Amino acid sequence: MNMTPARWLSLFFAVYFFGFGTFLPFWSLWLQGAGAEAEFIGLLLGLGMAARCVGNLGIMSRVRSAGHLLPAIRWLGLLSLLVFGAFYGWQTSLGLLVLTLLANLVYSSLIPAGEALASRYIVQVQLDYGRARLWGSAAFIVASLLVGQLSARLGSQWILHTMVLSLVLLLLLSLLPVVPGPAEPAAGQRGDSVWQALCRPGMGRFLLVTSLLQGSHAFYYGFSSLYWQQQGYDAGTIGYLWGLGVLAEILVFMFYKRWLGHLTARPLLMAGMICALCRWLLLGATTEPGWLILAQVLHAGSFGFTHLGAVRYISSELDGRAVFGGQALYAAVSSGLAPGLLLMASGLLYPWLQGQTFWLMALAVLPVAWLLTSPLQRQQVSA
Repeated sequence: MNMTPARWLSLFFAVYFFGFGTFLPFWSLWLQGAGAEAEFIGLLLGLGMAARCVGNLGIMSRVRSAGHLLPAIRWLGLLSLLVFGAFYGWQTSLGLLVLTLLANLVYSSLIPAGEALASRYIVQVQLDYGRARLWGSAAFIVASLLVGQLSARLGSQWILHTMVLSLVLLLLLSLLPVVPGPAEPAAGQRGDSVWQALCRPGMGRFLLVTSLLQGSHAFYYGFSSLYWQQQGYDAGTIGYLWGLGVLAEILVFMFYKRWLGHLTARPLLMAGMICALCRWLLLGATTEPGWLILAQVLHAGSFGFTHLGAVRYISSELDGRAVFGGQALYAAVSSGLAPGLLLMASGLLYPWLQGQTFWLMALAVLPVAWLLTSPLQRQQVSA
């Protein structure tokens, strides 16, 4: 059964983010149910982010041609399934530590491989990235609502059950062929190494900007569910709050090409910074329902604009040879190392600062305004 790139990527994003919509908001609750304390949870999540950095660089650095992407997704899906299956039988402190590191090494590398494939098809077949990616956001909402209800009614073990189911579906999808297959920018041309991509003009500043913006989400991703639960919100309501944030994100992805497709990376990233600053200030100040709803709507900007700005930069403002290396660096540094460091810091600060830790996340995004006072590159390449 052959599939078009748009359909295959839409399904890939949907299946992956159904699992991620389980993992991101609820994994800390599963760890708590497995007996982990808040400080240990912060350590596990932070080390997991660091492992994500190592995994993304190590695995994606091996991807130097478009033909490597689909086999990489297939093997990463299989290894991820085996690791998460092992959580059923090994829930000691050592087991949680070892399996968390392994899970982040392999599972987190699926998304940069998928994003690199999408970046290739943006050029190769003029893929509408926003339309494909929104199915991932929609699946994230479904998972947030469904798993929140399952966890509240049947127990936290359903968080793990749902993760395993999503990986079974992803492995099956990875076996289906995509036509046309991903092609190189030019016949016989290999992509840049990670180091060569890092040396591209503007790449260092791009990574610093996106690291601050993505990293500022660390406390939200790791501890907002625990914090809101302590403030009296049940797991089902927390799932609705997460779902609302991603619904706002979907609208941005849906209309990106029509409304924002003409923008370069720089204004998109600046808009992401403004939304992130307002969001973290709000979440640090109050847990009143109306303000929480507004803060979650701002996810459309804090994450949505930031991610679209990153995709724009990697797919259209870098030379085609640097796409794989650029994607690896973005996933490893901006989405791995930076959030990992801030997650570990959050785990240490949360017992004392509680929700006011959000204000430190707001402080982290302030330098972005200065970093974006000039273009990321001297010459912007229009797509």
